[in-house]
This record gives sequence, structure tokens and C-alpha cells, in this order.
Amino acid sequence: MVVGIVLAAGMSRRMGQFKQLMPLGKRRVLEWVVEVVGRQLEQVVVVLGHRAGEIAPVLAPYPVRCVVNPDYRSGMLSSVKCGVREVGEGDDYLICLGDQPRIGEGVVHQVLNAAKETDAGIVIPTYEGKRGHPILVRNIYRTPILALSMELGLNAVIRKNTEDILEVPVSEAVILEDMDTPEDYQRELDQWPRD
Repeated sequence: MVVGIVLAAGMSRRMGQFKQLMPLGKRRVLEWVVEVVGRQLEQVVVVLGHRAGEIAPVLAPYPVRCVVNPDYRSGMLSSVKCGVREVGEGDDYLICLGDQPRIGEGVVHQVLNAAKETDAGIVIPTYEGKRGHPILVRNIYRTPILALSMELGLNAVIRKNTEDILEVPVSEAVILEDMDTPEDYQRELDQWPRD
């Protein structure tokens, strides 16, 4: 089974406001991510941290499991580890960013389908040769991920296993676009389909 891990523990320092709950269309940023991933996967774990108590009630209507990363101030790898520990040892991981609200079902579907057709341990979508998210990581990498030093990122595992990667070209630049700054948020507002 593939379990979605949505990373949503950050402090939104560069944004200046709490980006996970910023409005976008009829919902909030994180809701769109959770909804899309949840339509493709039976299980979704959302890793919370900063202001977790405000996010959990917003996600209550969705069939997701929220887990709080007590070490979220240590960076994104701590949230990846938290999510991996929460998932069953035999399951694979679809690691998603909680600040990519325009990620569509098509991209998620392409990554999941490609994973079914390959023995590669890591499946990464690309747009014009650049790697983005969400990425699928097989459970064979559970121990290496959990053993990573906090000074490193998940990229340390990816760089060490280049022969075990399948890149999946997609037609959507959104895989490269997360939402860190007010300018990024304005881009999302400008490109959001009117509803």
C-alpha cells in the first residue's frame, strides 16, 4: 500500500502569515492538498507542528490522520521522519508538500501509476528536467531515512541512490512551485481557477 504523507508542520517564516490556513478559493491552502491526495490514496497522514491545534479542526472533515511533530523547528526532515514512523513498516510513502495547493489529481495519478510499473525505489515527477513533488519512496528506504542526520535532508537518500530513481516527466510546472513568500501566494491567487 502507498500512504500519503503531507508535510504541514512549518512556521511560515518567509510568508509572514500562517500559510497552511490561508484562504484560496472556497477552502484553505492545506485543504486542497489533503483533498487531492485523499482522493487517490486510502490512507493519508498529515504531519503538523507549528499551530497544530488550529489545523487539526480544519482537517476534521477529511479522512486523514494527523500526527504532531514535536521537533518541527528542526526542519522538514524531522517531519518526513515523523510521517515515516507513523506509517506501517510494509507501506510505501507518497511525500507531499502542504503548500502546493494546485497539485492536481493528474500528477498524483501519474506518479502512482509509474510506481506500479517499475521496481525503482524512488519515483520523482519532473517538469522540463527539474525534479518536483510529490515523490514516492518505497519502504526499503525507511531505515536509511530514519537514520539520516538532521543536518541533511531527504535529498541525501536520493543522491545516494541515483540508480534506483525513476523520473516521470509531467506537463505541469506546479510540481516545482511551493508557496513560501507573499509573492508565491499572489501567484497562487492569480492562477487559481475561479470557483
